[in-house]
Amino acid sequence: MANEYKNEPARRCSGFAEMKPAPPSAPDRPQRRKPAQSRARATAHAIREAFVRLLVEKGYDKVSIRQVIALAGVGIGSFYEYFSSKEALAAVCIHLRVKEIAAAMSASIDATRDRPLPDRVDALLQAQCAAPLAEPEQWTALFLLERKVSGVEAFRSLYAEYVQLWEAALSAGSDWPAGAAIAEAAFAAHAMTYSLVSQSLMTSARPPDPQAMQRMLRTAVHGYLSVMAPLAYRMHRFDA
Repeated sequence: MANEYKNEPARRCSGFAEMKPAPPSAPDRPQRRKPAQSRARATAHAIREAFVRLLVEKGYDKVSIRQVIALAGVGIGSFYEYFSSKEALAAVCIHLRVKEIAAAMSASIDATRDRPLPDRVDALLQAQCAAPLAEPEQWTALFLLERKVSGVEAFRSLYAEYVQLWEAALSAGSDWPAGAAIAEAAFAAHAMTYSLVSQSLMTSARPPDPQAMQRMLRTAVHGYLSVMAPLAYRMHRFDA
């Protein structure tokens, strides 16, 4: 694991924004450490899962550290062993989930390098959207929390990292046309994906249907890319 358990909220590796720094910890609190042993990892995991559950149920402002540790079944000392504040805990929760999506996208790129462009795009869409569509209530709460505590410059920087993943996928094969604006296409593909998923979750009273959302995403992204790379799409047959 990275340095997500230090006093400052962790930097996130995705298209989502970085959390604002947490206030300095009190001098009498134990030093935060990274959970190395299985029991320590289980404790930190229980705290994170309790926080996300309460975030969904109550909203961020109404969640307290005491509620988190009560639900997690740990003591206050265990909390401050790994997290300096509620803000730091929130940062870690978003950081780790977004980190998992970025890792899944990277693995998708590696696994589909020899596939046609439309197949690479389908695989990347699945990797980017699987978690939010599988856990819509949790991701709705996390997307809303992100907008409350994000910094603009950090958002721009980390958003660019997801665009770079899209650019890597588009350029992984030999079928991206020479001279076509690949950076522009990567930005558009990520913007459509991120916006459709996050806004569908945040603006709908009920979770969106995953299959319907995937159809919408594929129509939007493939439609755009077929204009940018027409030869790669001309003879391609999509699965039903």
